[in-house]
Amino acid sequence: MLAFPRFTGLSRPPSTATPAFFTWKNCTNWKQRNFNTISHIYGLTVYPNQVPIVLGGSKGVPPGLFSKDVAGRVDPVGDFKGFDDSIEYFFALAPLPQGNPLQAAITSYKITEFSTQCKDVAASVVHLYCSVVDGPDAGKVLPPLKQIAFWKFDDKGAVLRYDAIIPNLNAWVILATGVPVFGPTEAQLASIQQICFITMSRCHGPNQQWDSMEQCVETLSRKPYGNYDEAWGDNIACRSIHLVLTQTRPDHHCPHVGPTGGGKCIDVNYPDDYFNDQELFGDPVGETFMCK
Repeated sequence: MLAFPRFTGLSRPPSTATPAFFTWKNCTNWKQRNFNTISHIYGLTVYPNQVPIVLGGSKGVPPGLFSKDVAGRVDPVGDFKGFDDSIEYFFALAPLPQGNPLQAAITSYKITEFSTQCKDVAASVVHLYCSVVDGPDAGKVLPPLKQIAFWKFDDKGAVLRYDAIIPNLNAWVILATGVPVFGPTEAQLASIQQICFITMSRCHGPNQQWDSMEQCVETLSRKPYGNYDEAWGDNIACRSIHLVLTQTRPDHHCPHVGPTGGGKCIDVNYPDDYFNDQELFGDPVGETFMCK
């Protein structure tokens, strides 16, 4: 789930906010359990369901959804190791209307494909439907976002591993949020200035990244703006994603929006960082999401 700067305030809940759980007929309980877990996760990306997690971090996540040892990969955003990293990706990055020019948010979802042939592995495709939430265009339908994912569950049914891809993310960002990925130089400069302003206001003391607003703007202006189909890099697109997370864990995320990228917004090697299953999942490639 992807969100962008300027997250403040709340708004009315849409009628589709509450996750709807599928009822399986003539199936074992683990099939229903796996579907319901995935459905509940995506239901919490629907605005304003994610707000308590954005404001309160991990304590706002219902128990039983993710293992404390969870790890996963989301292409093209990055690897996520541990409970906090994973829940921040799924929930804190789900867009809030105050965080993007079009005031867009996810307002409903539908799991369009689902399969689980063993109790600890499942695959799914979800459509995340978006619309304008506030302002004169409230209710206007915007392009949806798709996520394709494989899931591995622990013996209690919580997500232990995930491997997901978001196709056409950059096109969605442009059309559904109005972020100036390929906009004029002035628009991209305004985006950089916004990143710097929020970084300066959130990252203090040991989390400070810049000596001044001017230093931040000058340094980031020399970096490529990038795009959201390659958001795993030393660019502005990556920093705009991680900027959102500075409000939940500034000690962890402020370095990611700073001059070095803090190990997250750095240029990664292909294919090493995309096929690092042994390091990320603890399994050889092709083993984690196979029924055994």
